[in-house]
Amino acid sequence: MTNTLQISFTGEYHNSLDTKNRLNIPAKFRKVLDPVNDRTFVITRGFDKCLVLYPLEDWSKVEEQLSKLSSIRGRHRSFVRSVTRYATSVQYDGQGRIQIPDSLLGYSGIKKEVAVIGMINKIELWDPEIITQMDAKADELDDNSFDDLANEINF
Repeated sequence: MTNTLQISFTGEYHNSLDTKNRLNIPAKFRKVLDPVNDRTFVITRGFDKCLVLYPLEDWSKVEEQLSKLSSIRGRHRSFVRSVTRYATSVQYDGQGRIQIPDSLLGYSGIKKEVAVIGMINKIELWDPEIITQMDAKADELDDNSFDDLANEINF
């Protein structure tokens, strides 16, 4: 019986966009991307003011879940639209770079510097100033703010 260790996206890295709005995906993240994804991510808007990179295989799971929502209910349609309308497939090149669409850069506030944060099964891309502001707000929470969540996952 073999135990397979699930390797995931973790850690934070800082990179810069080049003049063509390409971002180098950290080598650690490229190494853990399952070959079935063919070096391809789907990039879209995050729920916070960030961008999210889903491995192609994981994006298929997102689409599967979204397809379960009702196309008759306006709230459901709006939610699906908000997630999918900006989704773009991006494949990293030989140097590990992806092209980020201008519309997504505008949404996220990313100009040059990018905080690349592993979120287990996806990757978030942040403008460093915005994530610093988010961290400051999180620091205002008291020590018990996450207790219920920690108990849910038996942390």
